[in-house]
Amino acid sequence: MTMNPFRHISYAFVLSVALFFPGCSAGVHAQDGDIRYGVVIAGIGGEPAYVEKNARWATGIYRALRDEQGFGKDRLFLFVENPGGDASLPARKSTLEEIGRVFDDLSRRATPSDALFIVFIGHGSNNENDPKLSLPGPDLSPAALRGFIATVQAGRIVIVHGGSASAPFIEPLSGPGRVIVTATKSGRERLATVFPEHFLAALSPANSDLDKDGRVSVLEAFTSTRLRTEAWYEGEGRLSTEHPLLDDNGDGVGSRDPGGADPDGTLARSILFGGKTTTAKTGPVSAEKQKQLTALEIQARDTQRQIDALKRDKNILAPDAYASQLQTLLVKLARINRDIKALQEK
Repeated sequence: MTMNPFRHISYAFVLSVALFFPGCSAGVHAQDGDIRYGVVIAGIGGEPAYVEKNARWATGIYRALRDEQGFGKDRLFLFVENPGGDASLPARKSTLEEIGRVFDDLSRRATPSDALFIVFIGHGSNNENDPKLSLPGPDLSPAALRGFIATVQAGRIVIVHGGSASAPFIEPLSGPGRVIVTATKSGRERLATVFPEHFLAALSPANSDLDKDGRVSVLEAFTSTRLRTEAWYEGEGRLSTEHPLLDDNGDGVGSRDPGGADPDGTLARSILFGGKTTTAKTGPVSAEKQKQLTALEIQARDTQRQIDALKRDKNILAPDAYASQLQTLLVKLARINRDIKALQEK
């Protein structure tokens, strides 16, 4: 058997390279302080083991958004197949009717400056090119979900479908201001997924915040989840039956490596799951220190925009020129982020 020479490279090293360089975050994000709404939906599990997993993942994601990412309890909604299992959680039954009631509420509350995060867990199907997520009662289709979100005025909508056969949800839901993440690359990947397990882990800044700004962007969470999922299959010695995708440029086509070699990633990089939960030293910030931080954050944003523009021009540049320019910009951004971190910790 041929040995893989890269097999023993640590997961942490791979993740740090993938996040800190190709998709690294640019200091501050414009969405800080905006209201965030979250909807976590677990569909039918079928077998008892999957019912338990779906409920555990859904409640774990709910708690992560509430406790680690700072979502207000009045702006966070949880749906599971069998509510009532945990009296401490305000879970509802994951039927289309109940889900529709929440979106009716959101249509009256969310504004264009807000962000809406929707996470699906469960068994998906794509029979005769008719994608669905299995729910108690009528199933959820892209058309039904599109109808729900059309009534909500949130300026940014992030949809994470962690179920099987989830990729066909991308094209009908893609659009401006939307990030669509799926656990699979096609409707033919129909086996149960482990994506939600690793997405739950990725919501923790300790696991995904490689630029050390105390926050997790959607791009960071996706990249962490993708790499953790790949590592899980390799560790189990199994052929991967799920290949996560992300679309955020409105073209209806998902990318495996957004922010890196593939298109997509710019919007996902700018959207945060929560407010700043930095581990840097806290306390009053002097006017001079704030002035320096602001200047560095502006430099970081400008440099990231240059990186994004360069990647868009990759196909019209000579390979050596592209590589040289990209390396220069990545090193520049790394140094700026290092200076930001050092200043924050003073």
